Formats: sequence, C-alpha cells, structure tokens
Amino acid sequence: MATNTLQEFYADAGMLLRDQPRGTAARVTQHIIAWWSGRNLVFAYLREDNVALIEEEFDPFDLQWDEWAAVFGGWCSKPVFERFDEIEQWIRESPPYEAGRIE
Repeated sequence: MATNTLQEFYADAGMLLRDQPRGTAARVTQHIIAWWSGRNLVFAYLREDNVALIEEEFDPFDLQWDEWAAVFGGWCSKPVFERFDEIEQWIRESPPYEAGRIE
C-alpha cells in the first residue's frame, strides 16, 4: 500500500483495522496509535511515562503531513498492531450507532 496523502493513510489503516479484533490499535510510532471505533479511525498519543496508556486523542488532519508522511507510510509498509484494554473498554461502553441520525 503506497500512502501519499493522509486521506490514503486513513483509508488504508481503516481498512486494516476494521478486520482486527475489538481493542486492537495500529502502533504507528512509539507514542502514536490509531484504532477503529466502529464508526471511524481514532488517533491518540500515548503517555511518555507509560506507553501502555493513552494520553489524549488528536486529529491527524491538524498535523503537517509533509513532516509525518514517511512515518505513516512506514507503518503501511510494515503494519504493527497491539491490543489495548482501554480501547476495548471505551468501545464496549460507547452508545449504539443510530443509522440515519445526524450529529
């Protein structure tokens, strides 16, 4: 998978993550993960003092893609996945999706 834009990465990673068990995240870097929430791809930074815990979510469209393209593209060429109990718990507790509802 050649990832030239953030939109392509988003589509490629989303496709791969939808096929993974619930609670599985893409380990993009040591401190960045992404997971499929059941509706969309969610990105988050991991804590510096404990990379098993999530620090905060972020919008990848706020990043300077030119600075991150090689990092995200590297993940696409050799995807790494990791299970996070925290993510599985969030997904389990999220309200059901209502088709046709406008948010």
